[in-house]
Amino acid sequence: MLRNYIKISFRSLQRNRLSSVINILGLAIGLACALLLYLYIQDEYSFDDYHRDQDQIFRLESSDRGKGNVHFPAFVGPLLKNNYTQVATTARLGYFFGAVSLSVGKKTIEQKKVWYADASLFDILHHQPLVGNLKKALIQPNTMVLTRSLSDKLFGTPKMALGKAIEIANKPYRVTAVIEDTPKNGHLKATAFVSLSSLKTVHPESLSDKNRYTFPTYIKLKKGASPESIQPTLVSLFEGNMDKNYNLNKTIQLQMHLTPIKDIHLFSQIKAGRDYARRGNLNLIYIFTSIAVLIVLIACINYMNLATARSTERAKEVGIRKVVGSHRIHLIQQFFVESLLMASLALVVCLSLIEVFLPSFNQLAQKSLTINYYNPWTLGGLLGGIILVSLLSGIYPALILSTFKPYLVLKGKFSRSRQGNSLRKALVVFQFSISLVMIICTTLVYRQMQFVRQKSLGFDKEQMYVVSLWGLKDGVQHKTLRSEFLNHAGVQRVAFTSEGMQGLNSVMKLMIEQPDGSKKEVEVLNTRITSNFIPNMGVRLLKGRNFGETYEKSAIVNEALVKVQGWKEPLGKIVNGQRVIGVIEDFHNESLHKAVPPMVLFLNEDNNSQYALPYVFLKLHPKNMQRTIAHIKNVWARNNSGGKFDGMFIDQHFAKYYRADQRQGKVFLIFSLLTVFIACLGLFGLATFNAWQRSKEIGIRKVLGASITQILTLLSSNFVRLILIASVIAFPIAYYLMNQWLQNFAYQTTIHWGVFIIAGGLILLITLSIVSIQSLRVARVNPVNVLKEE
Repeated sequence: MLRNYIKISFRSLQRNRLSSVINILGLAIGLACALLLYLYIQDEYSFDDYHRDQDQIFRLESSDRGKGNVHFPAFVGPLLKNNYTQVATTARLGYFFGAVSLSVGKKTIEQKKVWYADASLFDILHHQPLVGNLKKALIQPNTMVLTRSLSDKLFGTPKMALGKAIEIANKPYRVTAVIEDTPKNGHLKATAFVSLSSLKTVHPESLSDKNRYTFPTYIKLKKGASPESIQPTLVSLFEGNMDKNYNLNKTIQLQMHLTPIKDIHLFSQIKAGRDYARRGNLNLIYIFTSIAVLIVLIACINYMNLATARSTERAKEVGIRKVVGSHRIHLIQQFFVESLLMASLALVVCLSLIEVFLPSFNQLAQKSLTINYYNPWTLGGLLGGIILVSLLSGIYPALILSTFKPYLVLKGKFSRSRQGNSLRKALVVFQFSISLVMIICTTLVYRQMQFVRQKSLGFDKEQMYVVSLWGLKDGVQHKTLRSEFLNHAGVQRVAFTSEGMQGLNSVMKLMIEQPDGSKKEVEVLNTRITSNFIPNMGVRLLKGRNFGETYEKSAIVNEALVKVQGWKEPLGKIVNGQRVIGVIEDFHNESLHKAVPPMVLFLNEDNNSQYALPYVFLKLHPKNMQRTIAHIKNVWARNNSGGKFDGMFIDQHFAKYYRADQRQGKVFLIFSLLTVFIACLGLFGLATFNAWQRSKEIGIRKVLGASITQILTLLSSNFVRLILIASVIAFPIAYYLMNQWLQNFAYQTTIHWGVFIIAGGLILLITLSIVSIQSLRVARVNPVNVLKEE
């Protein structure tokens, strides 16, 4: 029986080549899109699944004044272990800020993602050892663990690295172990770990200062212990061990909690910008899941529509089969086998498309996704997917076709049901609606990206170049550097600050005078500057004056701080013991996802040492910038003590904030185009069958004097009505979705009605083009050739 079903299914495919090609191609593209998105989603959910005892591993997190934090003073880790019997062990990480210079003999390389770490880190986070004993590797000061890639870069092989010394800031560190590179689906990226006890000789105050929040802390609970058993007392334990002058703002209470390691990537409450970990976007997962489901549904709808549209052609076949003894269940089985065969052929094409386009998708999504065809889960998923698609696309046509009455069909009295026509129209409306939503959303995403690129940032960012002065010789003075930098026509202005552009996000709690005269601790951004920083950056002074050349105990604040504090007259107010002498216009120092926060600028007391103000902002002339940058590097080289030159345009600083949004926009655009293409494939097939099924009606109308234009209008009018209905459905949905997405930005483009009109017009144009081309072919046929068959 099955062999007969398969043979008939192949014959049906050959006999109806156009619909077969449309269905197989549409399903193949739909399945390929869904599979790519599934691989992406699966990878996102797989983060940190390789750790042993992962259900017992947590990261300490807090919310302070409404903001999340993953950094704590150094004493917190040992404090938790000593006070909770449920805690098996804890481990702390410490930062090397920026790239680290690693020297072996005459070889020096710059390496990022180097961490200080407790020896117990390897008892919590799983790392595959290659050489050395991980349990003892970081117990002693001045020891370090390398990853395979770093050991290969410095020594050639892991075995050759063991026991060797690496110099960091003129101090030797002995390599005690080498581990495999950290997995790509791990939240913590590292190239090397240095023993945390080394800080006792490098920065001893960092381990003893209870107000230095710089240590991420991991906790491993004992088997059977739950985080709920210790979370309620975390805050009281922490506050009870702080210094007496610890001043917590009780208006928003501190909260501390344990986040499972598996939840860090997607579900942590900490905002990605305040976290060192690789973070995913849960909303993006939901969007991709929806797109994958919708694309497959649209492809299945194509099959359903074409199968039911061809019902008159299959009616006599069904009638004869019933006459010779076939039961309804046999007919349903036959049509299900046809859809299963179609889906199987589509899968073969789909996998071929995956092999071709997966590298490009990986590059776009910044992933390393692969398909393991020998994995039982993969095989089971593909098989289950094919069966599901076959059921979705084939069950309705099978049920409809199997209900035909043989005596009516064989007498030629069969006519298509109104219910079938109504459902087919409803499915076409669904396809049009999804296509419209995708087009509108894609357009608005690109409008928002264009908006953030063009919006004024509140300062002159053009040709502004920032250079870090860390690594210069001791004693180099700002006056000397300014003179040397300006000794080139390409450098127009020079100003120094205590923070780089990203460092302007540095948050401190300052005592600020309130409208009622009282003082209150407020969390603000702050930096120290030279007096020419404000004019150099092109920031507008709204009230008061700028700093003078000589040091004065004063402060300049931005509009945001004035609004937050409710000051009617900000001049003369006291900020951290210093009088406000000016108010500047708000300027952005990070992405437009966030509103400009309150900011305070202080004039630096020591303007001579490069370590007091270790960043320089240089305004460059737009001509011959490469030569100008070469000059800046030469100045750096003449004063360099062995560090690495670190300079960048401010444009580059802002561009990185939107890379993820731009990647998402590209992915969304590609899948939107594919969605529309699949829908157009189905529309092409449906328009073709619709035109040929009405060929006799068209012939009669032509005989009665109808023009080709009238016939095209007649055949297109139904589709125009369906587009109008789809627009009524799609426009509110698209508006709601984009309004929600734009909430991620503090500054947003407008959702202009023109976008909806253009999207609707585009779908209308595509539809009319497809329908008209097919209708024109039928309308041009000589009516004599059509009617003589009657």
